[in-house]
Amino acid sequence: MISIKNIYKIGPGPSSSHTIGPKNAVEYILDNYKDIDFVEMTFYSSLAYTGKGHLSDYIVSKAFGNLPHEIKFDYQTKTKHPNTMTFNLYKNKNLIDKVTIISIGGGLIKVNNKKMDKIKDIYPHKNYDEIKKYCLENKLSLIDYIYKYEDKDIDSYMGKILDTMLHSVESGLSKEGVLPGKLKVQRKAKDLYNHLDVNETPEMKEKRLISAYSFAVSEENASGELIVTSPTCGASGILPSLVRYNLDKNVSRKKLIEGLLIAGLIGLIVKHNASISGAECGCQAEIGTASSMGAAFLSYLDGQSIFGIERASEIALEHSLGLTCDPIDGYVQIPCIERNAIGALRSISASSLSHLMGTTNSKISFDTVVKTMYKTGKDLNRSYRETSKGGLAKEYIEQYK
Repeated sequence: MISIKNIYKIGPGPSSSHTIGPKNAVEYILDNYKDIDFVEMTFYSSLAYTGKGHLSDYIVSKAFGNLPHEIKFDYQTKTKHPNTMTFNLYKNKNLIDKVTIISIGGGLIKVNNKKMDKIKDIYPHKNYDEIKKYCLENKLSLIDYIYKYEDKDIDSYMGKILDTMLHSVESGLSKEGVLPGKLKVQRKAKDLYNHLDVNETPEMKEKRLISAYSFAVSEENASGELIVTSPTCGASGILPSLVRYNLDKNVSRKKLIEGLLIAGLIGLIVKHNASISGAECGCQAEIGTASSMGAAFLSYLDGQSIFGIERASEIALEHSLGLTCDPIDGYVQIPCIERNAIGALRSISASSLSHLMGTTNSKISFDTVVKTMYKTGKDLNRSYRETSKGGLAKEYIEQYK
């Protein structure tokens, strides 16, 4: 498996597959083809259906800079992967090369069906069972395992990730008004944060604050601001909300970074064995994975064992199975923003349930649920995989068109 650094990337929202991935694709072209003077870029499938709502064309135009280019949306051609782009490269009006790039989730890309050379596998194990067995045999904790294989600068890198997460929370909490796009969605994070209720219980206050923090980041994401993929832009509100809430409780910076590393390992396992792309497997791959990562984060802070962390992660993902990806009009706003808040609360429930179960064995392993999620995603009707052509997106348009 690759480094946890590839799960946490800083970049523009609102979709890692639809903005960060395409931006990285353009940067690959610019880095490797210095002499071209014109590019014809085409988005297919999910990138075509939801590209404008996801600001894909806006982001890649900025990435192209002064290089003349044309952006096309092909809604008809079928591709093996739903996040496929092609680049026709010209010099002096002559086509000199055609490059196919796939956005595989979390901002990562494949060029001509090959992973980028700079993305190296650093972990020798491929799933939770193998990692758990290795840790138990060698008397290592999960965090020891991560530090054994990650680069020495991982804490410094994660420090930047932590700071960006916290900044996105603060930035989102400070803003009011309407989010960009045709839906005219009102920002709600600030009102949630400042909501006054004299009868509010400690439990309700916790839920309100975590929801406010999650809304804040998700609203920043929907506006195309800088966020952290965790593991994607569409699910970027879950972990930062849990991080901020635990910072409120004076959890140390070191512990928060370690918790994020544990969460990142869970995300890696899902990415390696299944998918974190909504276009490929529905929202279960994005919010489901992020909720699972959040449950692992909280369970680590709670002092749960390697078995408890697995169980919490499994519970969160198991109860996200079948979750569809149907953003209205292609905007990562409805149902995405509320869904991040619900996902964060699911992380809490999963971690709490794991804690209450104590040493009770789980019949279902995390690896089993990851495999199930992937198969479920492949079985989902295509319209429920980030096309805005099914589910809530379709019903909304039919009702209000």
